[in-house]
Amino acid sequence: MGIYVDQMFNETTARTTETQMLAGTGTTAGKYSPLFKGKLIKVTIKVTPQAATSLGQSGHVKLIQQDWDPNTIIFPFNGFGLATAPQAVGGNELDTEYLVDLVVSPDKPIDSLLIEFDSPVTPRVRVVGTFTS
Repeated sequence: MGIYVDQMFNETTARTTETQMLAGTGTTAGKYSPLFKGKLIKVTIKVTPQAATSLGQSGHVKLIQQDWDPNTIIFPFNGFGLATAPQAVGGNELDTEYLVDLVVSPDKPIDSLLIEFDSPVTPRVRVVGTFTS
């Protein structure tokens, strides 16, 4: 048994309607398959601007897996105002963490939906999972 961290999803395009995120570190929308059978114990959502003109006030990520109960879980996050220097809040990355206890398996992929509210402009969103195997 061990603990590992993996990037489950990412997005570099502003989303004003719920849209499937890019899988892992890739550039194609899709589902994430855990590396091992075990548990997802923490979800971290990282929100950063890509330029001084970026704006991303808030949003949420939905993680969906048919064996979970409930099978769709919403993870809200706070963003940032107009991203003039310093970036984000005091130069820090905006991380929102949720402790969870969800069974995962490589043969049961996890899907995602992302929406950003309040006129998003070029925010970068990454969803990182902390797992036990």
